[in-house]
Amino acid sequence: AVVVSVAASMTRDSDGADWSDPTASPSTSQDRGERDFALQSSSSQPMALGARAPRVSIGGDTRAAMARIDALALDDETFAARMRGEFSVRCVRARVQGEDEDEDGARTRRCTASLGGRSTADGEHALGFKGKNVVWTVGGGVRARFTCQDDVKDVCWCRFQGEESTSRPTDEDEDGDKSGAGWFLCMLHRDSWTLYGLSGEFHTMPLGFDAVSFAATKMGLLFTAKDGSTSLAAHTLDAPTAIDGFVHADYMSACVVWSDAMRDEVLVYVPARGVYELWMLSREPAARDTEFSDAVPEFKTCARLCWSERAPTFAIDSPTGAMRYSLVHDEAGREMILMSSDVREYGRVLGFYVSESPNGERCTAEIIGYSAIGVSATRSSDGLLDTIYIDHQGFIVLCVGLSVICKIGLENVSGRRSLGARRLSQCVNSDVTVRTRENEVLRVRMPGALASPVARALLRVLQDACSPEDYYEVKRRLYMDERVGATAPEDEWSHFVRVLKYWCGFSTSTIDSGEMSDWEYAQRVLSDGSACIRARAAHENESNRVATRVNVDILRSQTILVAVHALYEACKMDVLHRTMLKQLRDLALSLAHAIGDAGYVDFYSRDSGASISPLTSSHYTTNIPDIMRACEGLFAGRSDFDSLVPPLILAGLEANSSIDASTFGGSILVHARRVVRMCHICSLSNATLAQSGGMLAVCMGEMGFKVEDLERLPLGLAIPFHGTLQYNRHTPANGLPAEAYELIGRRDLALIHSERGLSVLRRGEENEVQTTTRLLDDAEQTCDGLEHLEGFVGPLRFPRDYRIRELRELLATASPVPINLEDTDGDAGDSEQGSQQQSKLWLMAARTSAMPVGRGAATLSTLLVKPTEVLGVPELCLAGCLPMQQFAVVNLDLTATNAPAGFVNWPDFHNGAAAGLALRSDAQSGKLTRAWIVFNRPKVPTFSHAGVLMALGLNGHLSSLTATDLYRYLSQEHEATTVGTLLGVAASKLGTADPATSRMCFLHLPTRHPMSFPEIELPPLVQSAALLAVGLLYQGTAQRLIVETLLSELGKSPEGDVVSGRECYALSAGIALGLATLGRGHDSMGLSDLRVAERLRHFIAGGVSRKIPPLGGVPPSNRKSTSGAAEWHDGIEDMTESSIASVDGYILEGSMVNVDLSAPGAMMALAMMYMKSNDETVASYLDIPSTHYALDNARPDYVLLRVVTRSVIMWDSIESDTQWIEGLLPPLLRGAMDAKTPEEREAQDDASWLGEADVEAIAQTYVNVIAGGCMSIGLRYAGSGNVDAAKTLRHYAFKFLDWKKKAGQGDQVLVSKAALEICIGVIAMSLACVMAGTGDLPTLRLLRHLRSRLDTSSSANSTGLTYGAHMAVGLANGFLFLGGGSQTFSTDNASIAALMIAMFPRFPSTTSDNRWHCQAYRHLYVLAARPRLLQTVDATTLDAVSTPLEMTCTVKGKEITTQLITPCLLPDPSSLVRIRLISPRYWPLTLDFSDGRDDAKKKLYALRRVPIQRHTGALSYEVDRTGAKAQLATALHAAGAKAALKPSTSAFFEQNTAPVANATAAQAGKDAVDVFTSDVTLLAFSHAMCDGSSDRAGFTAAALRECMEREVPEALRAYVDLYASCESLTHASSTPHEEFATQASLAVSDLRLLDAFNALITRKSAITNEQSTNVSPVPELLSASFRRSVLLSLEGAYGDNALARYLRGQGYDASADARGAFGCYLRLLDMPNPKVLRHAMESGGAGATTSASAVRARLPHLAPSAVLRIIEACLEVVEEEYA
Repeated sequence: AVVVSVAASMTRDSDGADWSDPTASPSTSQDRGERDFALQSSSSQPMALGARAPRVSIGGDTRAAMARIDALALDDETFAARMRGEFSVRCVRARVQGEDEDEDGARTRRCTASLGGRSTADGEHALGFKGKNVVWTVGGGVRARFTCQDDVKDVCWCRFQGEESTSRPTDEDEDGDKSGAGWFLCMLHRDSWTLYGLSGEFHTMPLGFDAVSFAATKMGLLFTAKDGSTSLAAHTLDAPTAIDGFVHADYMSACVVWSDAMRDEVLVYVPARGVYELWMLSREPAARDTEFSDAVPEFKTCARLCWSERAPTFAIDSPTGAMRYSLVHDEAGREMILMSSDVREYGRVLGFYVSESPNGERCTAEIIGYSAIGVSATRSSDGLLDTIYIDHQGFIVLCVGLSVICKIGLENVSGRRSLGARRLSQCVNSDVTVRTRENEVLRVRMPGALASPVARALLRVLQDACSPEDYYEVKRRLYMDERVGATAPEDEWSHFVRVLKYWCGFSTSTIDSGEMSDWEYAQRVLSDGSACIRARAAHENESNRVATRVNVDILRSQTILVAVHALYEACKMDVLHRTMLKQLRDLALSLAHAIGDAGYVDFYSRDSGASISPLTSSHYTTNIPDIMRACEGLFAGRSDFDSLVPPLILAGLEANSSIDASTFGGSILVHARRVVRMCHICSLSNATLAQSGGMLAVCMGEMGFKVEDLERLPLGLAIPFHGTLQYNRHTPANGLPAEAYELIGRRDLALIHSERGLSVLRRGEENEVQTTTRLLDDAEQTCDGLEHLEGFVGPLRFPRDYRIRELRELLATASPVPINLEDTDGDAGDSEQGSQQQSKLWLMAARTSAMPVGRGAATLSTLLVKPTEVLGVPELCLAGCLPMQQFAVVNLDLTATNAPAGFVNWPDFHNGAAAGLALRSDAQSGKLTRAWIVFNRPKVPTFSHAGVLMALGLNGHLSSLTATDLYRYLSQEHEATTVGTLLGVAASKLGTADPATSRMCFLHLPTRHPMSFPEIELPPLVQSAALLAVGLLYQGTAQRLIVETLLSELGKSPEGDVVSGRECYALSAGIALGLATLGRGHDSMGLSDLRVAERLRHFIAGGVSRKIPPLGGVPPSNRKSTSGAAEWHDGIEDMTESSIASVDGYILEGSMVNVDLSAPGAMMALAMMYMKSNDETVASYLDIPSTHYALDNARPDYVLLRVVTRSVIMWDSIESDTQWIEGLLPPLLRGAMDAKTPEEREAQDDASWLGEADVEAIAQTYVNVIAGGCMSIGLRYAGSGNVDAAKTLRHYAFKFLDWKKKAGQGDQVLVSKAALEICIGVIAMSLACVMAGTGDLPTLRLLRHLRSRLDTSSSANSTGLTYGAHMAVGLANGFLFLGGGSQTFSTDNASIAALMIAMFPRFPSTTSDNRWHCQAYRHLYVLAARPRLLQTVDATTLDAVSTPLEMTCTVKGKEITTQLITPCLLPDPSSLVRIRLISPRYWPLTLDFSDGRDDAKKKLYALRRVPIQRHTGALSYEVDRTGAKAQLATALHAAGAKAALKPSTSAFFEQNTAPVANATAAQAGKDAVDVFTSDVTLLAFSHAMCDGSSDRAGFTAAALRECMEREVPEALRAYVDLYASCESLTHASSTPHEEFATQASLAVSDLRLLDAFNALITRKSAITNEQSTNVSPVPELLSASFRRSVLLSLEGAYGDNALARYLRGQGYDASADARGAFGCYLRLLDMPNPKVLRHAMESGGAGATTSASAVRARLPHLAPSAVLRIIEACLEVVEEEYA
């Protein structure tokens, strides 16, 4: 191995203090300055060695040091001697960094350059500790000092998962991630540990054991105790816990020898068995059992054994603490854990592979050396670690795997004394601490990766092009120079070139010949002139080339030339790498001259514009690989295109290739390889244009090619790829990856088909949620709970009217209501007027107090809760104001003698419930926090907060409360609070059968208490709510015990002395039974013997009770039962008069079933149990009375419930028309409200009935059947927005209003107004249920009319406008705008059951009426509400936009298509088939779910945001509703813009040859940008490039408009590049230079590629009959005009003499060329070199002709124009030779 060394120096402070000692300080300011420089020089941006160093004293002779540095530039003899291995020293400066441990015991630990593994300008972090003091320094400067309570044993950095500690602003990367997030400085003491976070937190925690050491891992901090046990702290506040799977008897003496803060693996040494074990740590959820809360899941740390290997002998024999472990990578990049001893006597280095083991061997071969460590050195750019160790001579050896790169020796500053290394430690990036044998401590920087991009790229290519032996030989020679890896890129490249030339056998005297410094060139120009210099340089170069060929290794030179040429051609594929072309071309030219290959010389001379020597008989490679021509050949369909691809690029592209094409040759060659593959896909002849676009997009996505990577391609390839992708944009194939859609230009589809896109849409939704907070204007002082609704709905939902404001007026309850007294009322006195005002207020108070129920539905989940906000419940204002008296406020007198008690209690409950229902949390947590709920708990229980509790439970937020929190609520013994808590918690645990919640519910049912349980007095309403809570908790479970319990409670009385709650109790029991058996019907397992259906029928029809209670009733104290089973007797037992029972001890009901109590609950239970079963047998239990006898035994108001429950069972029979409702009526009831003659009435009567017909019963039954049918339609079409159903319901609503208007006008009143009002309320709720969330205007007008009705007298019973009637209308208003128009109702079983409970057709008469139906049940509609608002968002801005679409749904097996405008409501998921965008302003989009893709439908309903992509030349409907603005902007200035879209023809760059066209184009471009886009890039382009009147400004403006119109704004760069290339080629400078020639040559290649692509499109279109006019972003005529313009310009310069001389083999003289574009001319014509031409002409034989056809036959790939020019130039010469 070639030996090189590094010189290092070391000084210490004069007072001997070490920098890591926080108590020491320098004695003088001069010493302090020297020490500060030594510290700062260790930053990640070190002083460039070999450059001009700052003259600062570092403890030695500065002049000697500077002289040593300046001598690094080696002369030729020194360079040759070093290449021959005569020198063994590599000189680099090192800086003093302090000692690892000084005499006083102070220690230093160095960490990564920044906490997350990222490199920053701050420098490396160092931790010094001594005693109780710790110092944290960064780049030599003190960042923080700590003084702990106990002595510090060790320090480290650790990153704890889940912590979000902030870091320095400079650590934030472009993704917003902060490298310091979660990092903590950890300090270990004897039995405790201390943490310091970057945000300032500082705390100490006990361990509970004596710790020996600790180690940082990705899972947390791993502690080792004194007894050998290990534990891990996964969180900053967690105590260390044992690791599962890591406990073993042998591990008592085991120790963790290696770990990493960013890795899961730990290496453990087990001395008892002498083995090393690698363990993988992981985190798994731990089992938990918590009640009433969804606590954060706990985790446990587990360990898994990866491998176990026997320890080597030197590791076993080494002293304790002498072993060193480090992570490195071998030559192939595989990870190894390197182990070595710090003791020289046990000098061995060995590595264990972490996972991948070559040839099945876990360990590597041993290396003779010691104190090995991994360092980021020569492969730092690839993120790989090299190996350094100390050999027995004291040199530091740098290796890549097992291959030695260089040896590093240590010398003092004067160079007179050699320092031997003794130990390596504290490696950070490329810096390592070295302790010498003289016990001096140095901080040495290892040579890093190459800084020159071109040198680094070429070295990577040589790694795969050469054999491993040759590659490492070149690398060793390269790193012999001190400038490599430590200085400027230019010096590295020049040295690299010298190394390659020397390795190829070049003479050292000619390696650097031909190169002049700037000063030398200037002196020669002044003396001889530039022409003489060029002639002299050409002569010297030629003589040097001849001398160079002597002793040149041809094989090595060709290998290097092939590698350099492959990299040169690959750089052409990336505009960012084209700056490397000149350096690579110079090296390739020298290699080609050295081996005498005139073909390569000719090739590179064309690209550089250099002179071309006359044709000689030397070696001539005829087929030079040219990747641009290869791509052109692919487009042209040439079969030999592969011969034009460089072999190193072609490797990996062949079928069944064993080469990894994704890594072979480095990133630049990989990029070129991908481009060739993409060209091949575009040119497939058996694929259509659309198929080619799809395949190209998929291929690019698989290769990791992104949209921004297309901008790095040359113009001639970027345009074809854009065009191929664009053709597939209109109708892309389904099922493509998201990356493919992004490349096609369909960002909308990319967002839909990727998880990243869905997360972007969710973030957009969260941003919209942040704006939905309660904000009040200055002029708006009243908070009515609806002030935020208009902002939540936004301007798109209802854009053409103010229906939201109208809704706010209808549901307002926070401001006084205007009192309009009649004219006659004003004539009375003051006392009488006051009485009249109070009477009016009482009438309006009933309406006002009922509106909060509807407000809760209208504002459902529309208000975002902030953690710091207090819950605000709007005021329930029952006062009035007098408009005629300047709106004087009149308060309602609640203390009047006739005022009902507790009038505002339940209205306050509904008011609080409405406020709670409006709340929602952010999308991340999904629930309100426990802290926020507890914080808002009042000290005194109120009805308002009780409503809030129930609302929070309905939205699922109460699950965060603990059992203690719930006990505090229930122990208040407040009736409403208990009701709200029971129902809320049960709703939060819906259908879970949670045992803890079940115990809480049954605690409030005294009938289920055991006999030994103490007696509890509970209100009947609480017991009813507990029953319903049980049903919600056990919804759909059909548990036998629960069913038996609820069945036995049906018809029973609640415990206690109060009788008023019997009806509600029985109804709650029936509903709970129905919920428990919801939809189970006959399928419920284990319930058949209970005969539930028969028993419910008995409760409905009545008869003798099957369960006989004891005589005389049962005392309350003995009324408890321990079993829920109720004895059922089929037969009727003998009963006497004395067996009359009193169920509650007060009322003697006899032995018959009290159907007035049991029938409603039984019907609800039967309907829910057999919901949608279409079971006619069960439905027959609920038949409508059809005879007089049946009417005589049925309550008319119960008939309404019979119709509803029967229809719910016969679900599929429900229709939306009036015929179905009329068909429900038996003949006896038809036309009961119509006037009839006696004959008609007699014909309709039942012949079997002998008595007189009860006309009133018939009429009342009739209206209830109609109302029941309307409610059935409302449930069947809930949330569908069905127009037919809404029309039918509105028809009956107006009919009932007409009947009520006529009621009481005649002599006989068949149906009372109160009964009709109940039916009107039912129909209103049903209509709003169908149109839920739609805000339908006809429905809103009807409901506004119903709400405006008010009794003219205080006798509300006269018209039926009771509190309950107003509640029904208010609830209907809330349903119509459910959730602010963003939600609607579902029609699954649970939702229908919830709606049946909330819409139960029995309304309270007063505000405190809970007899038949608990008012709290009205809010259960929340369980049926679903967020269904479909929004279309702009795929670019993520802003919501409106657009028309078609939605196809299935209704009873038929597909129905409706046209809607977004935002709109989605239908039920089971019915949705297809969504299709039909707007011409947006790209077409179809979401088809007919194939049964449930996952896609679930994502749609979960996100409800569909991204759509707008055409560039279109405006959104919000900006341009009619489209006139876009059409006008498109039509204006169109002709002028087309005229300006042409190549430059003027001889001056800023000439204005067409002022009118240019001005028109500029205006057109400005219009296009101003109207159609807000893209800052396009706006900046318009401002910078399109202002002015020159031809260039006119062209750019016209191009801008053209790109906008053609939907290809990404092609704007292509237009500008084309124009600039044409302009530079046609108006070349009189002073040519090499850079211009290179750029011009590449521009010509782009023009040829465009022509080839246009020809490919034409061929494919002819085969597939596809339209090809819009395939290419740049029109074919435009690109052809550019090429023709360039060709005419170059023809005039080279078409006569220069081309003829070149083709005849006479060469080309660049010094006589004023344009320097001859090579561009040859490339534009694709002219072959003279050798190829001569060979082609000679191949025809002596009698061959020189006709065009003959030449074309010999050179088939030449264009006809090139053939004609060859004939013209060479005809005479060829004829003479053959003569």
